[in-house]
Order: sequence, then C-alpha cells, then structure tokens
Amino acid sequence: MLPISRVLFPVDFSERCAEMLPYAREIASKYHAELTLLNVISPLITIPDTGTWPPTTLAAPEWLLAEQKERLEEFGKEELNGLVVHRLVHEGFAETEIVELANALKFQLVIMPTHGYGRLRRFLLGSTTSKVLHDLECPVFTGAHFKLAGQVHSHKFKNIVCALDLSATSCDVLTWATRLANDFDAGLSVIHAVPRLDPSLKVVFSSDLKDRMEASIRTEIERLESTAGAGKTTVCIEEGEPADAICSYANSVGADLLVIGRGGKNRGMGRLRTNAYSIIRQSTCPVLSV
Repeated sequence: MLPISRVLFPVDFSERCAEMLPYAREIASKYHAELTLLNVISPLITIPDTGTWPPTTLAAPEWLLAEQKERLEEFGKEELNGLVVHRLVHEGFAETEIVELANALKFQLVIMPTHGYGRLRRFLLGSTTSKVLHDLECPVFTGAHFKLAGQVHSHKFKNIVCALDLSATSCDVLTWATRLANDFDAGLSVIHAVPRLDPSLKVVFSSDLKDRMEASIRTEIERLESTAGAGKTTVCIEEGEPADAICSYANSVGADLLVIGRGGKNRGMGRLRTNAYSIIRQSTCPVLSV
C-alpha cells in the first residue's frame, strides 16, 4: 500500500471544498491516515490615515478566531465520523500556511479544490492552489470542475488513468498510480501524448518511421511498467496538445482519477510538467499530481 499516514485538507468552507469531503474520507479511511483540517484566516490589512507605506497588518480579533474554530469543528463532522481528525485555525496567507505546515509535519498528501470561476473557468486556477502546486514536493490531490461539467465520478476510484511524459520521474508517477490502483482494486491505463505534426512536415515522416517511434515509446512504457510493478496495462498514445489529449482520453474512458507528474521549484520541467496546470484546469475528474 502507499505510505500515506498523514493527510492535509485545507478548508475554506466553499461548496467545492465540501465536494472534496467524500474523497478525503475515502483516502483517509483506506490508509488509516490522520486527517488534518486547516482553515487560514487572511490577515487584516489597513492603510494608515496618513497614507504611509507599507500598510499595517492587524491580528485577527478573538471573536473571529473563535467563530472560525467553531465553524471548523462542525465542518465534515458527520462525513468524517470515525476517522482521526485534527482541526487547526491559523492566521496568515493561505498558500504560505499550507506549504509551511505540510513541510513541517511531513504530510504525504494534500487534498484541496481549485477555484477558477466564471465563463473562463477552464483557463483559471486559483492562486492559492497554484502556489501550493508549485511549492510543495508532496503529491497534491485536486478537484476542479467535474461537478460543473456534469460529470459523476466514483470517489472509490475504480478507473485510474496515468499520464506519462517519459521524463526521469515518470517511474515515480506510475508507481503512485499503480499502488493506488492496487489499493483500490481499480483498473489502470496509461496515456502518452505526442505533438501533432505540422501538415507540411508529414511528408518527411514515413509510416515506417512513425511506427518505429511508436514502438520505441511503447517499449519505454513497458520498461516503466516493469519497474513500477504495474504489470500489463492499457496503453494509449495520442497525438495532440498534452492537456487536450490527456483530458479527452481520461473523459472518454470514464476515469475516476487522473494521475500526472508536475513541475515544482526544485524539479525539472518535462513536457508534461509544463502542461500540468492546464491538465488540472481542464480535467473533469480529480487529478493527483505527483
């Protein structure tokens, strides 16, 4: 089983945050993990009457702290009954508090929704989520727009898709996907996206060369499967922009979870990694980024 014993779940009391509760419960229950709910009160900033700079940061009033603690005590009370749950209220900037707490207490997983709103929601990613995805080294489980897209997914993860860019850390990504599939007794398929060729260049690539390139990709995926202990999986090689190809495939097979690699401040930037945010924004199912 995956070594998940401590899970962090930032709570902002939004509807999308509440929608993540079944996933938090399922994961914490499966791994007998402690679940920490964190609510962050944003700092109160005031500009002095004299107009001097910088503005002054004020401590949250006691009544607000008490109110948020009481609200957090009630959040998910029924849904998380029977689990070991810790509830914390911090003051500060949410993205900073989440990252610092996750690093300090060595959480193995962070669960949080994204917050892109309005007509352009598929092109937006909440600033807090973006910062957490960039700064954290541990895997992050996100849910974006699956409800808005009219999709219904099982929080028990019966169908998992793993997207690989064949970079140096693809084995780590596939290992997470494989262990999740084993732990939840889920089906597992692998997708790799290749750039769509400019029509003017297609005459340069014979069908034989294209076949050899695909065979080479499949050989590398088979090697990764063997190393990750994945056994035989369904493998799909799609041509097109990574985010579009990957999300379209996951949607076509009814995936309950999409597992991808992502770039971080100390990581390399493989081709899939540069598209991680786009994949998370567009996916109609939850995404685990490793």
